[in-house]
Amino acid sequence: MKKEPKKKTQIIAAAEKLFQQFGFKKVTVEEICQAAGASKMTFYKYFPNKIELVMHLWQGMIDDAMSKLDQLEQANAPFTEIIQMILEMKKESTAQMGNQYIRDYLEMTPELLSFYNEMFSRVMQRFMELIRRAQEKGEVRRNMRPEFFFAVVNQFMELAKNEQLAGFYDNYSDFALEVNNYLYYGLMPVPEKKES
Repeated sequence: MKKEPKKKTQIIAAAEKLFQQFGFKKVTVEEICQAAGASKMTFYKYFPNKIELVMHLWQGMIDDAMSKLDQLEQANAPFTEIIQMILEMKKESTAQMGNQYIRDYLEMTPELLSFYNEMFSRVMQRFMELIRRAQEKGEVRRNMRPEFFFAVVNQFMELAKNEQLAGFYDNYSDFALEVNNYLYYGLMPVPEKKES
């Protein structure tokens, strides 16, 4: 894999840190350049605008997650282990985000929403394949349609925007983990009824 130029790496790292602290809507290209020790000309050499930089960061997170998922699949890991890895990654990523970053993420600009929808669609297609394989192994209820899960995830995204509900938790990371735990562990097989 080709190594990124040093200045580009510095811009990406500075932007990520600033976005985590202040959200990506309010942080300016000038602030990113100042934190990275780079000129605006250097910034624009690598990214046409700030939105493209946000997309680059998100794509990197997805690529990293897909790589970890590939490793687990190649090792023939059980579905529960895959879910645990997904939940751990979500917990780590939300723990690093400040409240403003999370608000910006939940209230995306139209340019980012289009990119997010495309990215989300690809991720969900991959996840539906995982569910189908888990169903074949008996690790997930066989009578549940993966498309139903996809629809539920969309509804949970709306639930994640509920600030009143999020207010019951110490921080957004705990709330996001609660939502994801409920979502993913709802996939596990329904326990057999014992004869009385």
